[in-house]
Amino acid sequence: MITKVQDKTLTGELGAARGLRLSSLERAMLRWAVVDPDDKLLDANAGAGMMTEYLRRNVQCEVCGVSDNMEQVRYARSLLQSCDIIYAPAGDIPWREDSFDTVMMRLNTEEPEMLARMFSEAHRVLRPGGQLIIGAVCFPAWMNAAADVFSSEDKQRLSCSKLKKALAEQKLIDTNWQRTGISSGVMIAWKAKDDARQLLDD
Repeated sequence: MITKVQDKTLTGELGAARGLRLSSLERAMLRWAVVDPDDKLLDANAGAGMMTEYLRRNVQCEVCGVSDNMEQVRYARSLLQSCDIIYAPAGDIPWREDSFDTVMMRLNTEEPEMLARMFSEAHRVLRPGGQLIIGAVCFPAWMNAAADVFSSEDKQRLSCSKLKKALAEQKLIDTNWQRTGISSGVMIAWKAKDDARQLLDD
């Protein structure tokens, strides 16, 4: 196993060249990317392709990306001609089952139905034993409780426990939460290897 993507010099070079920078949350997600050279990795919210480009340059594996913004897809494709960058509606991952060893996903919604769809798609395209790395804006429970007291809005707020529950409902296991700041963190989950064993036994 090789853990890469921690070279700040490369981050600076890419940012200077394109006028873009990896966010602190993206850098935290990349610290958890554990890949082998023959692995296939998906950036499930590729945007303009900054993280996809970083992965392609710094990780010796096949990197793909998907985005729901066609302009960003065109831009990313122009820079990442060796990567497969696809347009798809939010929540869709247009690849076959068991296609990826790692899926990286930055959450930009707190809507339970959309989260369920996104995690279901991630589970579907992950190979048994594959890793899902999620970057999320997620305040501590005491901050959410305080916000509920002082806010008149009935708003769904993402919490670590809600995130773990949503992942468990999609059969993603061994979740681990790492807070990266007061308002953000990275959650890692895995697709059970038992899915493959059960198919062989049937």
